[in-house]
Amino acid sequence: MKRMLRMPPTFRLTQIFSLSTLSLAACAGATDTSQAALDRDQAVAVLQQTAGAPIALETGVTGDLRVLAMTPQFPVPGHATDPVAVAQDFLATHHGVFQLDAADASQFVVTRVDNDRAGDIRHVTLQRVFDGIPVFQGAIGVHMDGGNGVFRVVGDDSYHIAAPTNRMMLSPTEAALAAGRALGVSLAPELAETDGHKTVFNSAHTLDPIHVDQKIVHVAPGDDRFAYQATVSWLDDQKQMQYQLALIDAQDGALLASYSLVNTFTGRVFNVGAQTTADMTTDTRTVVSFDGNPAFSPQGWVGSTRKTVGNNAIAATDLNGNNTVGTKETQPTADANNSFDFPFDPRQDASSFKSASVANAFFLVNDHHDRTYALGFTEAAGNFQTNNFGKGGAQNDPVNVDAQDGSGTNNANFATPPDGQKPRMQMFLFNLDNNTISNGTGREDGDFDPTVVYHENTHGLSNRLVGNGATTCLRNLQSGGMGEGWSDFMAATFLNNPVIGAYVTGNATVGIRQFSMANSPLTYADVQNGTLNEVHKVGELWAATLWDVRNGVGGVGGLGAAATEQLVVSGMKLTPCNPSMINARDGIVQADANINGGANRCAIFRAFANRLMGTGASSPSDSSTTAIVTSSAVPAGC
Repeated sequence: MKRMLRMPPTFRLTQIFSLSTLSLAACAGATDTSQAALDRDQAVAVLQQTAGAPIALETGVTGDLRVLAMTPQFPVPGHATDPVAVAQDFLATHHGVFQLDAADASQFVVTRVDNDRAGDIRHVTLQRVFDGIPVFQGAIGVHMDGGNGVFRVVGDDSYHIAAPTNRMMLSPTEAALAAGRALGVSLAPELAETDGHKTVFNSAHTLDPIHVDQKIVHVAPGDDRFAYQATVSWLDDQKQMQYQLALIDAQDGALLASYSLVNTFTGRVFNVGAQTTADMTTDTRTVVSFDGNPAFSPQGWVGSTRKTVGNNAIAATDLNGNNTVGTKETQPTADANNSFDFPFDPRQDASSFKSASVANAFFLVNDHHDRTYALGFTEAAGNFQTNNFGKGGAQNDPVNVDAQDGSGTNNANFATPPDGQKPRMQMFLFNLDNNTISNGTGREDGDFDPTVVYHENTHGLSNRLVGNGATTCLRNLQSGGMGEGWSDFMAATFLNNPVIGAYVTGNATVGIRQFSMANSPLTYADVQNGTLNEVHKVGELWAATLWDVRNGVGGVGGLGAAATEQLVVSGMKLTPCNPSMINARDGIVQADANINGGANRCAIFRAFANRLMGTGASSPSDSSTTAIVTSSAVPAGC
């Protein structure tokens, strides 16, 4: 199968961080001898004394703190019952650790409070503001145990800013037009609503409303600017969905940066020269409940219209690829028995079974919602729901599911805008040269393949959790690769099947990837030496590593499905923006310490060491290759 052309995100900000892991002892020997660094040393010494054990820091070359980790079992005590008060007090008291003065430390507002069921963990996001305007990728996440003891703090790249160097001169309308020009989209914005620093426009040439939010953007040291963040979605000339987050200079309308919000599922299709093993000849579907788990979906999955429309998802065909449910589209209604029971014959072209396709995708997206809700992807954590029932987070963002989307083939994708804006999943038909049927076509439908649907939905999960929910943190080789790998792994573990895309490719051995994750030879050295040089290839390594955590390596058992799924999701919340694989590994290890008292630490490290991401492994950034240090070491005592 030919891979779809994937346009990489455009980065106009030139921020490159060289990361290092520092202990308290290492701080004194750091090369940065500025007064700020010396002040930080003193602040860290005070914090370490409060914690009663060593503290590890990870910083960038600018000195901004990315990860602050307390020794397991030695959190910094919180002296309040409200986790928000504890988080705010921690930042105010220990502002020197972040190289902030007291005035700057007071310029943070609470934007997310997530009380995680797993391990009774509290996650509070403190967003840096200037004159009430949020700083792009400028949050600090404070993570606490059940007693509100702070055990980990994760900082975004740009929480440390100065007064902007420009002026706020453009209106939101002008910013939307500037975003359109920069992105090559003709916009005609019409005001829909405005609320403080946020404005929403409708436009005839976009797929979804344009959201324009005031931001402060850190361009370079000493260069912070008033800006607008605009999210714009449209169909390109090939009728492919594009969804971009653009940062516009608020003074002159220049494009400061743009990020694609679309994660695309790509892979291989086997032709006549590669025999299939997954050809279906009979309909093996079973009747299952569409009610959902009332603890996770209080209104159920199906709304009052009895169509494939509910609080978590809205599903229909999109045959003409315009993201609209027109009169010729299919959005099936349950029958008199309240059943979405429609015919399907795998021996025929899948496009003939539209109602079954929509119902299948609708079920799988709702099932993913409830499964991940149970793991901590709740309203307060930024999940996808129309109504959040007053439980936190921004609402009005169910998943738009476009079944049998006519804008592409042999693929699928998922666009993840910020919390409160609707994501979109586009599912395409697959052409299988080796499965030609009597009418001259051999098309399968990704809507019928749970591995494809779960993969795409997990892009929304990882984008909403990693980096304090910034949604733009998984863009480089390692971080983007983990975005793909998390998606493969969650699909595989939910189905207990390490092969992704067997149905749509007709190959039960490796599916749409190079290897089954249960039989993969890949290691971190393959990223280092350039063998794995794009995100889907890197994703195979990450998925295989997580599969090792789940099932074990070298004859030693793993953690099992339930425990691993929980640690993977909880670990995402503890992973900084633009993470290396080592950052994400440490998030999983920390999650195990929180939830299980570190009982699985050795098993986790054995799995990572088996893939050369052991205790001695390091990576300067999420785009690093040759600078990676591999390691097969495990902690002492393991």
